[in-house]
Amino acid sequence: MRTIIQKHDPKSRRSEVMATELGHMWSALVQRGVGETHRTIGFCAIGDDEGSNTLAANLALFLGSKGKRVVLVEATLRQQALAGVFQATNSPGLAELLTGQAAMRDVLRQQVAAGVDLIPAGTSTDPYWAFHDDKLRSMLGDVLKDRDLCFVDVPGLNRAPEASSVVRSLDAVVLVVEANRHRAATVRRNLTYLRSLGTPVLGSVVNELVHEVPVLVQKIL
Repeated sequence: MRTIIQKHDPKSRRSEVMATELGHMWSALVQRGVGETHRTIGFCAIGDDEGSNTLAANLALFLGSKGKRVVLVEATLRQQALAGVFQATNSPGLAELLTGQAAMRDVLRQQVAAGVDLIPAGTSTDPYWAFHDDKLRSMLGDVLKDRDLCFVDVPGLNRAPEASSVVRSLDAVVLVVEANRHRAATVRRNLTYLRSLGTPVLGSVVNELVHEVPVLVQKIL
């Protein structure tokens, strides 16, 4: 799921299919305590460009369209993307907030879509040390005071040493895995690593899974 749902006609077949899948995902997450016990949810991947940020954005957009108040937080300071997706300025953002260079009112992009606020990554010269204390957890608590949920785009587990600090600041996490990219042993090892951090792992999502579609069905889509 690399496509942003809001960029498609909501009446199109593709957007309808995406919305259905997001509905199934949300139902599964609710059964695991999201919205009650878990309100800060991280979406992370093993490497870069596996679609974890797109999944977080699409789920936020889906829930925003259903009346939920959701804030997206981009903690991937090394590889920013969400500001561009929502046509917002990237700085100041999370990096400046955590280092005291900006206040919440400076970094929060309100209503980038219906029901969705965004805190972009910002600009950091040292992404690892930006997360060295408990400021992220405190900040997430602040943004949830008048919102239902917070979705956090977590740095790649094998690409950023600060990923563990981000995960520990969250209520729960979802692992996003690109199909046919990693060996099963690699996925199991990263799941074990995630669980060792002490934050509940709600499950994993396989992204970019391709099925052969008959030509007749392709024409309908």
